Amino acid sequence: MIKYANILNDDAFKVVIFTPGNEELLARMLEVILPDKRISKLEFRPTEQHGLALSDKISNFDAVCTSESGEMFIVEMQGLPQDSYADRMLCYASFPIRMQLAEKLNAVRSGEIKPMDYGLLPIYVVSFVNFKIEHEYEDKLLTDGLISEFSVCSPKTGELMTDSLHFYYLELGRLTVPFGSPEKCKSIVEQLAYSLKYMKKLRERPEAFSDKLFKMLFDASEFAAMGIDKQLKVTAIMRTELDRIAENNYARKEGHKQGFAEGMEKAKEAIALLRSGHSVQDVCQATGLSEADVQAFQA
Repeated sequence: MIKYANILNDDAFKVVIFTPGNEELLARMLEVILPDKRISKLEFRPTEQHGLALSDKISNFDAVCTSESGEMFIVEMQGLPQDSYADRMLCYASFPIRMQLAEKLNAVRSGEIKPMDYGLLPIYVVSFVNFKIEHEYEDKLLTDGLISEFSVCSPKTGELMTDSLHFYYLELGRLTVPFGSPEKCKSIVEQLAYSLKYMKKLRERPEAFSDKLFKMLFDASEFAAMGIDKQLKVTAIMRTELDRIAENNYARKEGHKQGFAEGMEKAKEAIALLRSGHSVQDVCQATGLSEADVQAFQA
């Protein structure tokens, strides 16, 4: 029996972390990623957002939060690598931008403010990703070897075009501390990465992880301590995940069988063609095999 939920699964992460009562936990997690920020209070906002029109596709974020000072945070967990993930996060950032502008436009229409002010409160897109993102200047870019940060700035001088939009990635795939050696974590960033990456394997909170953040994180993730509604949701998510793994394993196994059978048929065809006097090039064209493979059948 597992003790803690697999919070690398984005659905489980959403159920376990992004629920009322865990605002302080999420604030402390964000402060690890953004060490210069002090988040006094977080408020969860609706995670379902329409596009430019109500008829447009709906985007569902893992979490959208607003701090007491009005700063906005989009938080995502991504367990598997995904093409154009950075572009996806850029698209997500457009929603809080439009949200802020819509609120200002309503204030103009109601006479609360005049004229229209396009100034934005800071927006932070924070991603926990269980893979490595390729960077050109890793030695200069990464914080604690795990966090990459991006802003909108000049490629020539580094001057910010705006200080209102920032992207942070905690790249769990870069964690070099192996499971079973939590004492090797050298910083709170590595401790957080270790906790997220190995939560489903752990039987207890590592003794060295003494910061209040980790007590809250492990308490929130402990299956037995969840309410019955949350237990049912997490159980359904984990069952779906296991079914998906089993389906993928079966598909790979069947694919290997089929590939082996097809390979044997091509080999028989190539040998027959060679014996009947066809050239290596002709056999390659007929079977789709490489020249090296066909030449091996001549031996």
